[in-house]
Amino acid sequence: MRHFIRVATVAAAGMAFAAPSFAQEVLSARSAASGTKVSFVLPAGYFNATLSVAGPDGRVISASAKQGSPVVDISGKNAMGDGVYTYQITAASPRKKMIKADGADGREISAAQVNMRGEMSVNVGAVLSGSFLVQGGRIVDTSNMKEGTAR
Repeated sequence: MRHFIRVATVAAAGMAFAAPSFAQEVLSARSAASGTKVSFVLPAGYFNATLSVAGPDGRVISASAKQGSPVVDISGKNAMGDGVYTYQITAASPRKKMIKADGADGREISAAQVNMRGEMSVNVGAVLSGSFLVQGGRIVDTSNMKEGTAR
């Protein structure tokens, strides 16, 4: 029985490493939210970030930045009332991975991007999500905006 468990564990570990990994890494960003502005401080080297914020009325506001961190202001025309808001920030990490260059994901691929095995190098995506509380039109509770948490 012990031998069977060891073999099953080794086989499962081997399958996990052999299967292509499309999982994103957890973005280790620090919240910089205050007042009516939602933003994060991204680690060095991260780029193409998109921040989406969903309010209690169901509307979603998004902002993007090629470099640095996007900022979403939840006041004025973007005000969605008091309550619990959720957010998700995605970015390209400086870490690279190899993927099959078959065009199945809709990418435009040039021959110069593909190696001899039919693979190409892409940046690994990173994501962070959570929630925060708004009262009186201002962000009052950012305890769920902890560094490195993922939903």
